[in-house]
Amino acid sequence: MQKRDFPKNSNIFKKGDKPDGLYVIGSGTVGIFFPTNYEMKIPDITLGATEIFGEMGIIDTAPRMATARALEDSVIIFVSETDFNSLLTQSHVIVRGVMAILSDRLRELQKRR
Repeated sequence: MQKRDFPKNSNIFKKGDKPDGLYVIGSGTVGIFFPTNYEMKIPDITLGATEIFGEMGIIDTAPRMATARALEDSVIIFVSETDFNSLLTQSHVIVRGVMAILSDRLRELQKRR
C-alpha cells in the first residue's frame, strides 16, 4: 500500500485509463464522474474518508469506466493490483467468482444508464 496526496481538482484516474489498483480515502472527498456527465461540475457520486473506489477495474481488468477527481485536498491509500491479487489468491474460488460477476453486472448497468 502507498499513501498518495491529491490536491483539490486533480484527477486520480480518468475514464478509459488502464486500471492499476484500488483506492481508499484517508481524508478529503473524491467525486466520481460517469461518462454521461459531460460538464463534470457536479459528481455523480461523492465519497469520503474510509470509502473505497476503483475496485472494479482490478477485479475484471476492463478500462476505467469513470473519472475520479479529488474534490478537496485528499490523502488516498493506493493498493496496487499486485497487492490486491496477492490477497485475492488467498481467498476461495467462489469469492473470486462472485466478485467478477458483481463487477460485470455493475458495468452493464452503467452502460444502460
